[in-house]
Amino acid sequence: AQILALLIISVILVTTFVVMSSGDPEFDYPRPSDVVNDITGLNPIHVGAVITPSSVAEIITAIKTSNGPISIGGGRFSQGGQVAYPESLHIDMREFDQVISLDKKARLVTVQPGITWRKLQENIDPHDLSVKIMQTYADFTVGGSLSVNVHGRYIGNGPLVLSVDSIRIVLADGSLVKASPAENSELFFGAIGGYGGIGVIVEATLQLEDNVKIERRVEKMSVDEYQQYFTSNIRDNPDIVFHNADLYPPAYENIRDVSWYKTDKEITIEDRLIPADLDYWWQPAIARFIAAYDVGKWMREYIFEPIYYLENRIAWRNWEASYDVRELEPPDRKKFTYVLREYFVPVKNFDSFVPRMTEIFRRNEANIINVSVRHALPDSGTLLAWAEKEVFAFVVYYRQGTDEAAIKKVRAWSVEMIDAVIEVGGTWYLPYQIFASPEQFLAGYPRSPEYFALKKRVDPENRFRNQLWQQHYPANRELLDAHRSRLENYYRSEEQTLLTIPEWYLVFNPKEYADYLQAGKSPSDFPFFASIDEYWSLYDRVTVIADANTYPHNDQYLTMLWVIGISTSLEYVVKGAYETTIGRFTRWTAGGEDTAEDLLMQRAFRAYSDLIFDEAWYEFDFSGWVDAIWSETDLFGRHFLRKLERKLFFTVEFSVKSLYAKLIKMAAESTYGETDKRIYLTAIYPGSVVSIDSVGDVDSNIRTERNLPESVEIVASDGNQHLLAVPRWGEFTHTVSRLADAGYQFRDISGNQRIAVSLVLGQGESMDSLPATLLFTSRIVSDDSLQRVILLVKVNDLAKLLTAIDGKHQLEHIYDY
Repeated sequence: AQILALLIISVILVTTFVVMSSGDPEFDYPRPSDVVNDITGLNPIHVGAVITPSSVAEIITAIKTSNGPISIGGGRFSQGGQVAYPESLHIDMREFDQVISLDKKARLVTVQPGITWRKLQENIDPHDLSVKIMQTYADFTVGGSLSVNVHGRYIGNGPLVLSVDSIRIVLADGSLVKASPAENSELFFGAIGGYGGIGVIVEATLQLEDNVKIERRVEKMSVDEYQQYFTSNIRDNPDIVFHNADLYPPAYENIRDVSWYKTDKEITIEDRLIPADLDYWWQPAIARFIAAYDVGKWMREYIFEPIYYLENRIAWRNWEASYDVRELEPPDRKKFTYVLREYFVPVKNFDSFVPRMTEIFRRNEANIINVSVRHALPDSGTLLAWAEKEVFAFVVYYRQGTDEAAIKKVRAWSVEMIDAVIEVGGTWYLPYQIFASPEQFLAGYPRSPEYFALKKRVDPENRFRNQLWQQHYPANRELLDAHRSRLENYYRSEEQTLLTIPEWYLVFNPKEYADYLQAGKSPSDFPFFASIDEYWSLYDRVTVIADANTYPHNDQYLTMLWVIGISTSLEYVVKGAYETTIGRFTRWTAGGEDTAEDLLMQRAFRAYSDLIFDEAWYEFDFSGWVDAIWSETDLFGRHFLRKLERKLFFTVEFSVKSLYAKLIKMAAESTYGETDKRIYLTAIYPGSVVSIDSVGDVDSNIRTERNLPESVEIVASDGNQHLLAVPRWGEFTHTVSRLADAGYQFRDISGNQRIAVSLVLGQGESMDSLPATLLFTSRIVSDDSLQRVILLVKVNDLAKLLTAIDGKHQLEHIYDY
């Protein structure tokens, strides 16, 4: 027993050493310039190209000399893909950031839209002027704020549009147009709050206010008292500049009024603006503590904030308007991220909405950190007004995981909240995750048809796009969208095309081993330890590339890769050590000849490598092959020592694997349920449209006329675009290749625009002119003359790539998700 325990400990220690010394920890991959993401890290989008203009002329030229979709981004604080669109020309406005003019007497400032509110404050503060309406935080760009029609904590005001004198906008035809409430008013009220769908705002003239001294006053009360308190004390008080009320989760029973009143008292904070180089450390730490624990939320309400608000604070208006989002920013957003939601409720319905909101949050166990209640006067002008009536804004700040399960959970309660706010005559804010249905969107934004009519008139080719308008603009909605949304597994996370690469190595490596054995080579010479190193090198590289592409952290899949990586490393350490000692000795005793047992093992490993291309490895009949080595080969005979050793070694190996396979299968089925063996894509067949009479006729018509493989199921078709279900795993590569040969072009695969492909090439073999990005090359561990090449290809270039490599290079695999 002691010897066995010592042996097990030794194997574990050796495996740990081998794993820790394997891989490619020095691998580096720069962040691709074509990836646009937002502050949450949840919405990476590969755009076609990025430009950073510094003049109006550059923007006009870019529009006139390009075709296809255009997206517009500023500070990238919108949180659902509103700043980008796949394969678009992305106009990054952040370097277009100058003050054009300042009229101190009229209290007007004209700026380029890429300027941040902070930079604007730095320009106007020396003149004792202040922004009239903006967000709480000053990191946002003016153009982005105009596009979402922001609001702040200002009493007696409301949406940003109420402080805008005029704008200049470049339209889809390249024309530069001035718009104001009195001139081109439809453009003015369509572009402000229009989320970049009308054109590019290139200039804005904003109204300013005097910079005054303000004093903070705080009062806590029951949430039931707040509406009457606000009406009596806050709403019509001309001395109040800023007001918000913090509603405390998870009970949502108490609320704290934090208001700033004009004052002539002596300043207690000498800085006119919050220092830009301030080091934030305790604020993010406390935010993490509050988010992570219910006791943290209790301590926030009863300890942290009472102490924080004890200080008598008198500051300049500009100081209170210059907050930096770094005070909330976590160290990273890989596993968890912080996100906003916002709901606008008619003032009279405050008391009826709060209980409904509370019930939804608590039932769904939403991790709400804070609900800040603001006030806004009506906006009767903008076509996508979120405040057609006087409203309270419920600004919901919460933490969520970045994995698919967490996203689905947030989607569920978000949709419920949209229904709840519609029921009380309100709406929700659009700069956040795009979960609303078209029906909900129309209910919340009843003037949206006017907006869409304007867009169709000034942008007839639908060039200005982003993910918000992909969802809600009727011109973007297709016949197939409803079918895609009904398929639970249609959409898959794009990062998994990368993360499946090391997993698939555990398919390629057994094939390599089977090829090695069938070539007559000794199993004792196979590079097991190099195989371990190769797996972990692939793991290191793909995780670095996934991070560089700002994909959300896929903790569940990474855990699975660690589990299979460790178990394979353990297997290869034992097998490598055994084969290079006892295995090598018994083969020497057989004169290097294959016994009947060696030949049967070759067949077994070939059968295993064939199966795992199309089935989960644990479906292999390990125990059947154990029976075969005892029933199909003689116990005695020539090279008896080798025969017996092979029998015993193979029996132990496959018996252990048989037991492990049963355990893994049970765990997989209990975790994931029945495995979906199909993957979905949308393909286009160039040329004439197939006529279809009904959904039932689609399959026969298209299959006959388009030479469609039998393994492909036609889920739906609009006559030219076909939503197809194709086999997963190894068959996926063959089927997609056949579709490309038949002339199909791929629009998306599982809703994604990028997919990884591997080729096996000879060392030094040229890959010039392939329409793909080289990610890295790696080893074929048993053959130094070959290399594996991993490419990332645009889905709409996949057919072109497959045509380019046909007959020239060996296609190894297309990595489905």
